[in-house]
Amino acid sequence: MSRGPILRGGPNDPTPFPEPSKSHGSYHWSFERLVSAALVPLTASAAAVSGSAYPIVDGILAISLVIHSHIGFDACRVDYIHERKFPVIGEIAKWGLRALTTGALVGVYSFNTQDVGLTELIKRTWTA
Repeated sequence: MSRGPILRGGPNDPTPFPEPSKSHGSYHWSFERLVSAALVPLTASAAAVSGSAYPIVDGILAISLVIHSHIGFDACRVDYIHERKFPVIGEIAKWGLRALTTGALVGVYSFNTQDVGLTELIKRTWTA
């Protein structure tokens, strides 16, 4: 007769914590805020410039948007689908997010190099 999987640990066992560090999380938080703050003038200036004339602005805007989105979705994944509670689904979600982020980077690169670019798209959208 099988009793099912053997689980080690229980709900009353202490959670292992990492060693304390003064800078743990501060660089991550600062980077998140820097990317978020940089998106405001980038998006506003994207409407004023033409796509083919400013490929650097296109590239910076595209990478900033994808990084900003990845950080936000990763924070949701860590909060709600963490590996301790969902060991299999948590790993699938982590690698799925990485794959989708890579796909988004390839997509915006393709859009910027083979189509009008993000700045021209924003300009056309806001002037329409």
